[in-house]
Amino acid sequence: MPRLILTNGDTAADLLVAAGRAGRIQPWRDVLHEGPIAFDLAAAMKLRVPWLARRMRIDATEVAAAFADRDALVQAHDRFDEIELWFEHDLYDQLQLLQILAFFADAGRSEGLTLIQADDFLGAQTPDTILSFATAARPVDGHDLDLAERVWADLAMPTPERAFAFLASEADPRLPYVEPALRRFFEELPAPGTGLSRTEFAALTAIASGATDPFRLFGAVTMTEPAAFMGDASFFAMLDDLAVSAVPLVAGIAPPGAPEDEMRRHEAASLTLTEAGRAVLAGGADHIALNGIDRWWAGTHQAGRAVWRYDRHAVELVPPPSPGA
Repeated sequence: MPRLILTNGDTAADLLVAAGRAGRIQPWRDVLHEGPIAFDLAAAMKLRVPWLARRMRIDATEVAAAFADRDALVQAHDRFDEIELWFEHDLYDQLQLLQILAFFADAGRSEGLTLIQADDFLGAQTPDTILSFATAARPVDGHDLDLAERVWADLAMPTPERAFAFLASEADPRLPYVEPALRRFFEELPAPGTGLSRTEFAALTAIASGATDPFRLFGAVTMTEPAAFMGDASFFAMLDDLAVSAVPLVAGIAPPGAPEDEMRRHEAASLTLTEAGRAVLAGGADHIALNGIDRWWAGTHQAGRAVWRYDRHAVELVPPPSPGA
């Protein structure tokens, strides 16, 4: 019987091939924790292709072609009797899983879907170990599809309120990694007082402690994550945001140039905090108040200085101040 296997990225796909897993294997290849999202695949492609091309400094034509091929394959799902979903516990994978399950819910496909959820990183496995996760494989049912469709629709809304309300509901044992992944996603909203996301705060803290090399900084910040989700390209783009803003928080890295020079630019950097960076890290200044923001959090466009924030300590979503407040 024809089998389609959907997984997070090329490393996992290559390992499944090497392990002899039979079927057409398609990596999803999208950093959905960055940039705008939409509920359906066609609308998402229109939003994400130009955004990813700008943000990641890659060719829009290539991105569009890759997304078109991927989406055409899943839209032809009725060609496959079996569809396996291989995904990890981290935010990167859980957003992909929600998008895929929401697609199948909307398409009315429930038969022949199997979920393999890994509590470790697929890319860290070997051809000899990756198939061990298949022992926990289970059929996807209507409950899974309904939940994913609801959560994905909530994330695609223009404000984060409905997605936050989901966190107040009882965690679902069948999709146990969705709730912690979404909690981590909310921590990427600016914090009250500093205007920093959790990743930005961790990066500035590590620089203040002497991490001057961007590659070692990325490793140090990644080590603070129980379920690391951010790749180096996303991390370095975030670092550039902190360095090239109107009031820079980070010094010691050249501004972006030609895409082919990116590796050398980061290798040559020696990072330090600016005076503003030290003030923000200490809570004496606010990054958003100093620099504003132009960033997407799922379907929410954060622009300017009156933006949604998330209090990581109080576990509270903080709405933008009212005009004139």
